[in-house]
Order: sequence, then structure tokens, then C-alpha cells
Amino acid sequence: MRFTTLALCAASAALALAGCNRQDSKPASAPTPVPAPAPAPSAAASTARPPVSGFAHSGNFDNAGYYMPTRDLRVGAWQLKTIGVGAISDFSAWEQGDRTSTFGPILLEFDDTSSPLKPNDLGNEVHAVSVRVLPSGYATDGKTLRFAGLDPRLGPVTFEGAFDPAAMAEAKAQGASEAAVLTGVLQVGETRIDDARFTFFAGE
Repeated sequence: MRFTTLALCAASAALALAGCNRQDSKPASAPTPVPAPAPAPSAAASTARPPVSGFAHSGNFDNAGYYMPTRDLRVGAWQLKTIGVGAISDFSAWEQGDRTSTFGPILLEFDDTSSPLKPNDLGNEVHAVSVRVLPSGYATDGKTLRFAGLDPRLGPVTFEGAFDPAAMAEAKAQGASEAAVLTGVLQVGETRIDDARFTFFAGE
């Protein structure tokens, strides 16, 4: 009888152990995935402004002249040669609808550096191919300058900058400057160039 009782106890223990093993081998349910937080917008995206549209200038704006980059501002073979700014009368004429296809009160001129060199009227060598980007929009008050234009080869071109009042006053008094008088951001197509700086030449 004792052996029968021991055998029954052993069988019960074996069944209980088998039941535990079956329960332990059951796979645990996977945790519910937590969605990743959406990336925060970049500073550039949050501060980007649409290109200027329309034409506006203040009546006392008088920063006519040529603004030459202090360093190489290049997109592919195209190199910015100068930003040209006209006189007050040029702004007034443009805004009244008196426009040409070769000149605007603000324009950006680019050289194709892959084109051959040739002498100009002054005997200096210049690239044979250049383009003038005329404005599709601008706004300036003598302190800041915003420009937008479009060229079939360059795509959309924008510039947003600010004048250094003290440096600009001295440059106009001297007719030219070696120090930067205008600093801003140039964008040509998808290429953005920050901290673009320009000296000043009043012209002949």
C-alpha cells in the first residue's frame, strides 16, 4: 500500500511539473509599439520666407552702384560677378511699367566660367558668356535689400541682405570701399550660400 501511495504521489508531481513547463513555454505577448515622435522642424525651415513679390522701394533709397562679392560665389560653372543697383529714377521708372529686357533697378550678373575669355571695351579679359537676372520682385528701404528673379539656365535666384549703414556712408563718400557694406544670403536653384559679403563701387 505504501508503494502504491508513493507511486501516486510521484505521478501527481510529474503531471504538475509538466503543466508548469507547458505554461512557461507559452510565448509572452509582444509589447505594443510606441510610435516615434515626429522630428522637430529645423531652424532653417522655421525661419524660411517666401521669395519677395511685387516691387517696392522707399523714396529716400539711394545706394546706386555695383556690389562685388568678397569671395567666390559659385554654383556649378556660374559665378556671381556683381549686384547692380540703379538710381532712384530707375526704381520709379520700373515700378511705373517702363522696363527693358536687359536692365532693372536691381539685377544680378553671373559669368559662365566655362566660357572662353575675351577683352572688353576697357581691355580687361572677361568671360564670353554672362547672364543678367532681372527682378520678378524686390523690396528695399536703404537698410535691407530683397531680390527675386528667374533665369532659364540658373533657375530661381534670390538674395536677402542688409546694409552696414556706417560702412555704406563712408563708401558712398569715397566712391568705393574695400570693406564689406552688404551682407546676406544668396540662393541659386537649390544651392544656398550664407554670409555672402559685398564691397561697393559707385561706377564711372
